[in-house]
Amino acid sequence: MLVSVVLAAPTAAQASLLKPLAVTFTFDDAVTDQLTGQELLEQHGMVGTFYVNSSFVGQSGYMTRAQLDELETNGHEIGGHTVSHQDLTTLVSAEQNRQICADRNQLLSWGYSATSFAYPFANFDNDIKVVAQNCGYNTARAVGDLWNATDCTDCPAAETVPPLDAYAVRTPDDVTTATTLAQLKESVVRAEIVGGWLPFNLHHLCATNCPAESISPAVFEDFLDWLQPRVLIGTTVKTVHQVVGGTVQAAVTPTAPAPPGDPGVNTVRNPSLETVSPYDANLPDCWNSAGYGTNTVTQTRVTDAHTGTYASRIEVTARTDGDAKLIPRFDLGHCSIQVAQGRTYQVSAWYKSDVSVFFTMYQRNEVGQWSYWTQSPRLAAQGSWTQASWVTPAPPTAAVAISFGLTIDSVGTLTTDDYGFADHPLGPAPDGVNALVNPSLETNGTDGFPHCWTGTGYGANTPVWTRVTDAAHGSYAQKLELTSRTDGDAKLIPGWDAGNCAPLVSPGKTLTLSVSYKGTQPTFFTVYRQDTSGNWSWWTQSPAFAASAAYTTGSWTTPAVPAGTRAVTFGLTLDAVGEVTTDNYSLVSNS
Repeated sequence: MLVSVVLAAPTAAQASLLKPLAVTFTFDDAVTDQLTGQELLEQHGMVGTFYVNSSFVGQSGYMTRAQLDELETNGHEIGGHTVSHQDLTTLVSAEQNRQICADRNQLLSWGYSATSFAYPFANFDNDIKVVAQNCGYNTARAVGDLWNATDCTDCPAAETVPPLDAYAVRTPDDVTTATTLAQLKESVVRAEIVGGWLPFNLHHLCATNCPAESISPAVFEDFLDWLQPRVLIGTTVKTVHQVVGGTVQAAVTPTAPAPPGDPGVNTVRNPSLETVSPYDANLPDCWNSAGYGTNTVTQTRVTDAHTGTYASRIEVTARTDGDAKLIPRFDLGHCSIQVAQGRTYQVSAWYKSDVSVFFTMYQRNEVGQWSYWTQSPRLAAQGSWTQASWVTPAPPTAAVAISFGLTIDSVGTLTTDDYGFADHPLGPAPDGVNALVNPSLETNGTDGFPHCWTGTGYGANTPVWTRVTDAAHGSYAQKLELTSRTDGDAKLIPGWDAGNCAPLVSPGKTLTLSVSYKGTQPTFFTVYRQDTSGNWSWWTQSPAFAASAAYTTGSWTTPAVPAGTRAVTFGLTLDAVGEVTTDNYSLVSNS
C-alpha cells in the first residue's frame, strides 16, 4: 500500500514521489573527526562521499589508508580533492594538472573508484573545470548557488539530475557552526518540492572548541534522525557517484615537471626574486614564507638588492622558539625543484644579517608529502652582501623534489637575494686547483673560527684562538697561542666533513699543501684522512718549518694518497708554548 505523507512546506506545493530528491553528504579533506560522521551515517543506513587530499593520508589529523579502505568497503565513496589542497586558481595550468591528475591516480592505485572531485576552497574557473574533466573525473563539486537561509534566498532549492554543469555542481553554502538544524531541514523541505539533488558540504564534526566549518555530532545525528523516514516520500541519501553515475575512467598521466638540472645549472625559478607574486605584494612569485614555533615575523620585499631591483627581508621582532625563512613553494614541480637519486646539490644565496643563519632543506616524495630533510652548518652574521653556499648530502631514497631556505632563528634581520640550486656531484677538485673553501680565512664562522675551519688538537695544553687583521692576504688571519703545555698540540684545519670543507681527494695522487705563516716556534703540517666508511684518522705529517718573525710560506708535498681515502684535512701544528699566525692556505692535487 502506498503511504502518503503531507508535509508543511514554505509554499502550497507538496513533496511528491514523482519528484524524488537525492540528498548527498560530502566531506572535504578526510580529517579524522569525519569518522564520527561515518559512524552516524552507517547507524542510519546511509552513505557519504569523502573528498581526499592524497598527500595528507596518514598524516596527523587525517585518515589512514586503513580507514579509507573501511569507508570504501562500507559503501561510502572516495573522491579527489587535489594532492595537497592548493588553491588551484593561484597555480599555472601544468601545476593544476599535476594537483588534480596525480591525486586521482594515487586514489586509483589504492583501489578507490575516484569518479568525483571537489575544488579546494571552492575556487575554480572554466579552465580548471576542463582540467578536472581531462584528468578523468565525471563530476566536480563547487560550493554555493543553491538556496541558503542566510545569503541565497532567491537561489534554486536543488541541483538538477543530471547537474546543470557536471563540473560545477551546486550546493547550499558550507555547513558551519552557525548552521542550525532548522536551516538544514528547511533546505531539504524546499528541495523536496522540486525534486532533484541536494548535496551538502561538510568539513568537521566537532562538539567543543571547533573550527568554523563544523557541525556538532548531536546536530548531525538529529538531522539524520529527521531525514531517515523521509524515504517514504522519495527522499534518499546517496553518494555523488550514485547520483551522477558514469564509468570509472582510466588514469591520466599528469604533466611532467621539469627534470632535474644538469650539473652546474641553477634550477631555482625566479632566483633573483625580481618577479612579484600576483597574490602577495610582499613575496616574490613562486616563493612562500615558512617557519614554525612561537615568534613574530615580518616578511617584506625590499629594494636593497644584491643584483637587480628586489630582495627579500625577514625581521624577527620577538621569539620564544622556532624560525622563519623564504622557500620555493611546496608544489609538484613548477616552483619546487626536482632532484635525482645519488646526486649532491649546491645550494646558495646572497645574504646580509645581524644574526647567524643556516640553510634548511625539505624533501617531497612521490605521493606529494613534504617533510624536513636536513640543514647546513651555521653561517655567521654579515653586514654586507655575502654568498652562502653549501653542498648537500645525496637526497633520501624517497625524495623526488626539494625546497630550501636560508633560515633565521633568533631576533634579528635577514635579507636575501640571488638564490641558487644546482647539481654539484661531490668529487675531487681538478689537478692544480686549490680545493679549499675560504682559504684566506676572510669569511667568519659562528663558532669563533673562520667559516669552514675549526681548531683542533690533543693533550694537556691551553690554546687561545684569535681572529686578527694582521693578514698575509686580504683582511683577516688566524692567530694561535699555546699559553701553557704539558703535552699535545693545536692547529687550525678545514672542518671534519667530506666535500663541503674537507676536500675530497683521489687515491694514488700526491697533494701539495701550503700556508702563509709567522710564529715564534717551529711548526709542521699534520694531515688526517677519511676512509670510505666515513672514519677519520691521522695520516702523515711534514718536516718542521722554522720559526719566522715575518710572513713566509710553508709548503710540502705529501706521499701518494692511500687507497680507500675519501677526503683529507690538514693544519699547521704548534706543539710548544708560543704562537703562530696563519693565512692563505692551499691544497692542490698533482697530476
